[in-house]
Amino acid sequence: MYNFIAKLLNFIESSTDHTNSEIVIAEYILRNVDKIPGMSIYQLAEACHTSPATITRFCKKFENISFKELKEYARTYIEFNDSEVDYTEIEERLNEDQLQTYFHDVQKSLQETSELMNSKEILEIVKRIHRSKKVSFFGVTFSHVIARNAQFKFMRLGKYSTAYSNHENQIADAESLTSSDVAVVISFSGQTRFIVRLVKTLKEKDIPIVAITGNEESFLSKNADDIIRVSNRKVTTYKSPIIEELSMLSVVNSVYMIYSLFLGGMEKK
Repeated sequence: MYNFIAKLLNFIESSTDHTNSEIVIAEYILRNVDKIPGMSIYQLAEACHTSPATITRFCKKFENISFKELKEYARTYIEFNDSEVDYTEIEERLNEDQLQTYFHDVQKSLQETSELMNSKEILEIVKRIHRSKKVSFFGVTFSHVIARNAQFKFMRLGKYSTAYSNHENQIADAESLTSSDVAVVISFSGQTRFIVRLVKTLKEKDIPIVAITGNEESFLSKNADDIIRVSNRKVTTYKSPIIEELSMLSVVNSVYMIYSLFLGGMEKK
């Protein structure tokens, strides 16, 4: 469901001409995704000041799908987002100390994550990354934001890195890797359908896998060469990971920090 929006965003960001009909269509869908399931191809064309034929071409170029399938994508995304927040639970728990409770949970999560990390193991992972020709960071939705964060940090330290956003590009990147590279897979649950598919692809090619996850029993953990665990603490009221993402980001920052110190030590020799 998130891949649908990610691909729309990528579609828009890949173009410098935002007056292009296809970009206008993509932007309209993003602004009005809740309307799309109930619209006909003629209504969408009229709303975007274009033709039904252009809508059809957009669907083919977007994901080689029909307009009917596009509407189903939008419907699935809307249904998923309807349960983003459990408002009943919020009403039952709402009190003046809610923010303090949240920050307390964040602090506990970071503390637990710190206790789970082993400096020697992190150093070995850093050495593996340094020896690799390329490090590919993988993650979906919020985990992808962390993956992209990691990519920028390691690129600034001179390490060639990638972190693609949509599923297809991530799979293509995984298929292009060799045993001389490293895949860092970031997933709190380590169990989503896409992560399982990604890990299977990496294993088939015998790619070293470093897992950053909160679930040591997950498919990802069981197939990783190295695991960096984070606290499994989370807020179930929200689907968005308002605690988990901070724990995983702290791990990325820790690996980045140790990597930079490792490089500094090598330069002094």
